[in-house]
Amino acid sequence: MEEDLRKAERLARTVVADFFLYNQDKVDKALKEDTLFELLGGELEDSEKFYNSNVSATIRKSSNYFWDTLFNRLMKREAQLFDVA
Repeated sequence: MEEDLRKAERLARTVVADFFLYNQDKVDKALKEDTLFELLGGELEDSEKFYNSNVSATIRKSSNYFWDTLFNRLMKREAQLFDVA
């Protein structure tokens, strides 16, 4: 079980990294305009579906790795955009 949790965590980091890589301009615009779900709803849904299809239901019920990883990255990017120390 512990190995499955580590794999899910790694997958979440990979999926989120890809999301940012392919959508950086839209992410920046969405953060500046506070329109994340309006601008990137489809891309977020696709990323979450991919994560969910590769992680067991048991792991998904016991963790929020995808959303935790995503929001941590978004908060870091927002701090960079607005130069918050």
